[in-house]
Amino acid sequence: MRRLEESLPIMKILIAGAGIGGMALAALLRQRGIEASLIDRAPSFGHAGYMLTLYPIGSRVLHGLGLFDDFVSRSADFRYYEVNNGQGELLHRFDMSVISDRFGYTGQILRSDLLEILHSAVRDTPLRMGISLTDLRQRDGKVHVTLSDGAEETYDAVIGADGIHSQTRRLLFGNEPDRDTGWGLWVWWTDLADYPRDTVREFWGRGRLVGIYPTPSRIGAVAAAPRELIEDTTIEGDGAKVRELFAGMEGGAAEVMETFPESTENLFFWNLADFRSSTWIQGRVALLGDAACSFLPTAGVGASMALESAAVMADELSRTDAKFLPNSLSLYEKRRKHRAEAAQDDSRKLAAWMTTNSHALAWTRDHFMKVASVESLAGSIAKSLADPI
Repeated sequence: MRRLEESLPIMKILIAGAGIGGMALAALLRQRGIEASLIDRAPSFGHAGYMLTLYPIGSRVLHGLGLFDDFVSRSADFRYYEVNNGQGELLHRFDMSVISDRFGYTGQILRSDLLEILHSAVRDTPLRMGISLTDLRQRDGKVHVTLSDGAEETYDAVIGADGIHSQTRRLLFGNEPDRDTGWGLWVWWTDLADYPRDTVREFWGRGRLVGIYPTPSRIGAVAAAPRELIEDTTIEGDGAKVRELFAGMEGGAAEVMETFPESTENLFFWNLADFRSSTWIQGRVALLGDAACSFLPTAGVGASMALESAAVMADELSRTDAKFLPNSLSLYEKRRKHRAEAAQDDSRKLAAWMTTNSHALAWTRDHFMKVASVESLAGSIAKSLADPI
């Protein structure tokens, strides 16, 4: 039997973006004997430090890569989701075992840890950091690219997995605006020694939001508000000004905000915006993950959807050869676009509830949350757990 390495050059594919979707795709393609190369505009993975949730729609992809046990060992079991109002009153404690007991493990993990796990499956795949696309042209059944280091290369396909502000997408379709909520949030690590590692806790105030998201090694926290109030140009890097913005919140929210750092200099600020590309492919170039359909953090489903999209793309690419590759990319879009956009709609709906500045809507929201179910909050995401792709 010929070794896998001897049969690899079936197609030559460039993946622009070595994030969760890009590295998962490279690993899945390698399993199928398809050669891929990775580039990423970041100089290193040192920037990838915040926390994320991985639902079974994403974690089952890790099963197929033999990485699931590593994921479980480095994540916190997500069993409960608590929603409180701005005064610290518990509105609802959702038992997430309705998902995990039926469909599989859901875990909270550091993004850097997940990237490290995925990288372990692509260590033999060429990866160049600090490199981005500057031009791409399609002719004669190939994609001809120019890279930021001046190199000119030719591929059978290029996959843009380069995030919400995708350079690949810009080269294909021009500049398109994000869908902006007008809000932003700071992310920091907090020291809450006795905090339960199996519980995500959020405090929904009027015009303010505070959240706590545990991982095994660290506990992440966020503080969100309208961007003109909370962004660095307004608060000038002064943590005390951020704490002052949330002074009206009580209970557990106040306790969390007391841990906000004195300076925002080394903190991550997230503009709460997402993006939906009207089309995901053009010939031999396709978009993957946030480059095609990005997610607000409100439903915590972005990483899971990126992994699932990578699995579908790898499946389609494994069923073709270089000549008919554009049709396989078209099939990938048909299988994924509606499903991803439905999950994105759920995320947007949650964001609208969480970020309201209206007294009346906040009152209505708080009363609704007392009787809400997981399905009523994120119906499409819950449905996707049982639906085939």
